[in-house]
Amino acid sequence: MLGHTPRLARLVWQAAPGWLLLNLALTLIAALIPVGQLYVSKLIVDQVVSVLSPTSIGLSAEPSAELGLPPALVGLVGLGLTLMVLQEVFQQSNVYVSQVLGDRFSLHANEILLEQSIRLDLIHFESSEFYDALNRAQQSGSQYPLRVLNNLTRLGGQMVRFLGLLALLLRFNSLVMGLLLVSSLPAFWVGVRYSNRRFWMRRFQTPEKRLSDYFGKILTEQDYVKEVRLFNLGQYLVAQYRRIRSQFNQESRRLAAQQAQAQFGIGLISAFGFYSAYGIVLWQTLQGDITIGDLTLYVGAFQQAQSSIQTILLSIATVYEFNLYVSQFFEFLSLTPKVVSPANPIHFPTPLKQGLVIDQVSFTYPGAKTPTLQNISLTVKPNECVALVGVNGSGKTTLLKLLTRFYDIDTGRITFDDIPLQSFDLTDLRLNIGVLFQDFVRYALNVEDNIGFGNLPQREDFSLVERAASDAGATEIIEGLSAGYQTVLGKIFKEGAELSGGQWQKIGLARAFMSQAQILILDEPTAAVDAIAEHDLFQRFRQLTQGKMTFLVSHRFSTVRMADRIVVMDQGRIVEVGSHAELMAREGRYARMFRLQAESYRMEER
Repeated sequence: MLGHTPRLARLVWQAAPGWLLLNLALTLIAALIPVGQLYVSKLIVDQVVSVLSPTSIGLSAEPSAELGLPPALVGLVGLGLTLMVLQEVFQQSNVYVSQVLGDRFSLHANEILLEQSIRLDLIHFESSEFYDALNRAQQSGSQYPLRVLNNLTRLGGQMVRFLGLLALLLRFNSLVMGLLLVSSLPAFWVGVRYSNRRFWMRRFQTPEKRLSDYFGKILTEQDYVKEVRLFNLGQYLVAQYRRIRSQFNQESRRLAAQQAQAQFGIGLISAFGFYSAYGIVLWQTLQGDITIGDLTLYVGAFQQAQSSIQTILLSIATVYEFNLYVSQFFEFLSLTPKVVSPANPIHFPTPLKQGLVIDQVSFTYPGAKTPTLQNISLTVKPNECVALVGVNGSGKTTLLKLLTRFYDIDTGRITFDDIPLQSFDLTDLRLNIGVLFQDFVRYALNVEDNIGFGNLPQREDFSLVERAASDAGATEIIEGLSAGYQTVLGKIFKEGAELSGGQWQKIGLARAFMSQAQILILDEPTAAVDAIAEHDLFQRFRQLTQGKMTFLVSHRFSTVRMADRIVVMDQGRIVEVGSHAELMAREGRYARMFRLQAESYRMEER
């Protein structure tokens, strides 16, 4: 039950050590105040009885002849008031401290979660099990670790309080304490049992919950809104969402009903235990064995002791339940990346002199039965522009992802200037590779960020941002926006501006051109660009890529022709390599693909 407690305690300590200590001190001190209040109440009652009829209860004090309150009684009332004020001060202080501690830990836990996500490999994000683990960690991480620690702190306070009550009750019948303890144990059993069942119910619900969340995302996000309305999907998706959530509600209701029935029985046992103890105290009072003040003390102490025992046991059960959720947070943190920087990295060669060598490289995606790349071999010079062509699924983008080391190859070797790819620090490697993938990210941030993210260290150099925009042909688009480079793109946030697909493509190109990397990867750079813009880009493309190793993936052969060499891929293999003229002369796969596309243009003209 406490297996994760030391680790989460370190997490909370890292987030706010001073606030944690203050929270613990306030809780423990506040736990003793009710014990003092009980004893003061006993002294007040005894004092009052002594004043009214001292001889009837065997007290030696003389009755007061004065009409006013005795000074001792006034002092005791003042002491009781002081304890009540202190209790309120400590309680409200602890509320404040707990809020600050919770806020700081929530931020710290979420940062750890995000940093862990950054560390993990791309392959993790291609697994449904990963998203289940991430979803559970997101639900558990920001709340349950602190809840466990708060419950442990309260548990400590309850233990201190119980020990104080026990000190008051030591002179009384120990069998009564045993009765109260035994009557409280069933509550502990029910708490542990149903905590465990509730946890596993929610854990098994994770995949279906993610599916319902996905339905909610489709119904509320801009990317889906047109199709949802066009195909009248709204009510169907709402029904699917309702079906899953209703099933969850039914499972939760059944479990709640069972727990309520069990707790009702426990309540009867607890009431029997308390009133049995109450009866014993009343009997001893009537027999003259204890004073009326003692009666007040013992009844209050028994009631608080029973409450403390139940609270202690339920706190243990709650800690057990919350630790189950904490285990999900640490389960996610225990995931480790396989693609990591070496212990002693070699600096990426600047400038490249020999270039890139891909030697007999094969790669299979985890879980796939057939390799995506098979025995790929290719040599690229430092300033060479290479185009990759082939049908979808031929392995073009996968090959480029291997160059950025999003995955590690299964067999073969990839080197830059005869240095293995795995020898470079990942950050250093990726700083030397500028990429525009076909599915590039459209950040709902301002234009400056969307371009500047291509070279974060120099993002503040506005002249560099402007030049990248100009190189990509995006200047005119940006000047037409209401706030220029400060215009937020997309409609998610206030006053955002939506761009067309072609306009977004130019912003993405500007991000790639922002990079000062020696290697440039452009995956379908003109896919959403109109013919005029494509022609304009071609006029400057050679200049923009001059001095860089460039990889160009495109289905437009008008774009491909400008490359120094064209690499034709099919089913994970390289089947042809050469210039446009050379490949056309061979009358192979490239020539057939080129003529087929050219023929489609001629048919459109007719």
